[in-house]
Amino acid sequence: MDRDIENNNINNNSNNNNNNNNNNNNNNNNNNNNNNNNNNNNNNNNKKIENHAIIINSDEKNQINNNQTSIKERTFLYIHKINNDVSYINLLTSYIGSFLSICFFVFINVAQPDILSSLGISDDQQGRISGNLSFCNEIVIVVASYTWGILSDKIGRRGVYSAGMFIIGIGLAIYPFANSIVCLYIFRMIFAVGAASCSSMLSAVLADYIPFRDRGKASGLLGFAAGGGAVLASLVLMKIPNLIKQNSSLSSRQSTEIVYGMTAALAIIGAVLLFFCLQRKSKDIKLMCNEKKNALKIAWDGLKAGKKPLLSLAYGSGFLARGDSAIATTFLSLWIYQYTLSINGGDKTAALSKSGTISGIAQTCALFFALVAGFLCDKMNRIFAMVLLAMIGCVGYFMLAFSENPLTTQFFVGACIIGCAETGMVVSSTALVAQESPTELRGSVSGFFSQCGSIGILVASLLGGILYDKWNGYPFALFGVFSALLSIWGLVVFFITQFKQSLVPNSPIKNFFKNFIQNNDREFNNQKQIDSLKDPLISNLL
Repeated sequence: MDRDIENNNINNNSNNNNNNNNNNNNNNNNNNNNNNNNNNNNNNNNKKIENHAIIINSDEKNQINNNQTSIKERTFLYIHKINNDVSYINLLTSYIGSFLSICFFVFINVAQPDILSSLGISDDQQGRISGNLSFCNEIVIVVASYTWGILSDKIGRRGVYSAGMFIIGIGLAIYPFANSIVCLYIFRMIFAVGAASCSSMLSAVLADYIPFRDRGKASGLLGFAAGGGAVLASLVLMKIPNLIKQNSSLSSRQSTEIVYGMTAALAIIGAVLLFFCLQRKSKDIKLMCNEKKNALKIAWDGLKAGKKPLLSLAYGSGFLARGDSAIATTFLSLWIYQYTLSINGGDKTAALSKSGTISGIAQTCALFFALVAGFLCDKMNRIFAMVLLAMIGCVGYFMLAFSENPLTTQFFVGACIIGCAETGMVVSSTALVAQESPTELRGSVSGFFSQCGSIGILVASLLGGILYDKWNGYPFALFGVFSALLSIWGLVVFFITQFKQSLVPNSPIKNFFKNFIQNNDREFNNQKQIDSLKDPLISNLL
C-alpha cells in the first residue's frame, strides 16, 4: 500500500510538472505574441515618423481612393469632375446662383448714377455719395457675412443662399422709390444683407460640390457664369431704360423703376430656384457634426483656421478681388457717365447707356478670361497664378488712373484689362480659399473670406469716394498699388516656402523654378491635418 501511495505521488508530481510546463509555454507564447504586436506597432510608428504625411489609417485611405476612383467617372460638360453626392441639377443651379448674384451686384452700382441725378444730387457730389453708399453696403456685409457662413455650417447652404437671394429681390424692388438720401441708405443696407449671404456661399458651395483637383477649373467656370451676369447687367438691363423712354411717354425715372422691378422679379425667381434645386443636405459626416456644435464654437474654429499663412494670403486676395469689383463697377461707370453727360447736352439715359456699353465690353472680356484664369489655377502653382493676375491688374489700373478722357483707346484697353484682372482675382482667390478651408468649417471660412472682400470694398469706397471728386484717377491708382503689394506678398510667401523645404532635395534650384509652372497642391481635409504639418504651405507633403 505504501508503494501504491508512493506511485500516486510520483504521478501527481509528474502531472503538476507537465501543467507547469504547459503554463510556461503558454506564457512564452503570449509574450512572443505581445512582442510581435509591439514590433508591428513600432514599425507602424516608425513609418509614421518617417513619413509624417501619413495622417490617415489604411482603411480610410482605401475609402478615399475608392471615392476618388468613382468621382472620376462623373464629369460636368467634360470640363471638371463633381462629387458623387451632388447631382448635375445641384451643380448647374450653383452656377446660375453665381450668374444672378454678380448680375445684381453689378446692376445696383452701374444703375445708381441715374437715381442720384433724379434725387437732385450734383455731379461734383455723386462720387462722395456713391462711395458712402458702397461703404454702408460693405459695413452690413462685414457684420452679416460671417453670421451667414456660421449659419450655413449649422443648417446647410440651401436655406442661406435662397434667403439671401430673396432679400436681394426685396432690396432691388424698393431701391428706386427712395425719396431722400437717408431712405436710399436704408434700402441699400437691406440689399446688402442679402448680398452678404450670396457672396459667402459662392466659395462654400464650390468646395462642397467639386473635388479638390478640379476646383481651379470649376472656379474658372464659376467666374465665367459671374462674368455672364455682369454682362447681362451692363449690356442688357442698362439698355432697357433708354428703349422704354424711346418707345413710350414714360419719364427717365419711371423707366428706371420698371427695370429695377424686372431685376427684383428675377431675384425672387432665382431664390425659388436655389431653394428647390440646390443640394438639400450635405452628406459629409464632418458637416453633419456641426449640427451638434453651437454657433460660437463654429465661429471660433473658423477664425482660428485663418492663422495658416496660405489661407491668410487667400483672405488678402479676396480683399483685392472684391475691391477690384467695386472699382470696376462703381467708379468706372460713374466716370464714363459724368463725362458723357458733360458732352451730350445732359441726356441722362444716353449717358447711362454709354456707361453700360463700355462697362459691358470690359465685363465681356472678363467673362472669357475667367476660363483662362481657371486653367492657370489648375495648371500652375496657385500662388504664382494669383501673383501673375495681380500684376496684370496693376498695369490696367495705372493705365486708367492716368487717362484724361474715359472715351479714349487707352482708357478702353485699361478697362478691359482690369475687367480680366477682376475676374482672375475672383477665380484665384476662390480656388485658394476652397483649397485651404477645412471641410467642417467651409461656411465659416467662406464667411470670413467674404468679410475680407467687404473690407476691400470699404477701403475702395471710403477713400475712393472721398478723393474721386478731386481726382478721378485716385481709386484706380490706389488699387494699382494694392495689386503690386499683393504680388510682392505672394512672391515672398512662395520664395520662402520653396527655399524652406524642397520637394526634390537633390536638385532644389531646378525644383524651385519647376514649381512656378506646375500645380502639385493637395487638399487639407481638416484642421488637425493642417496642424500636423510643420509648414502647411508645402501641401505637397500630403
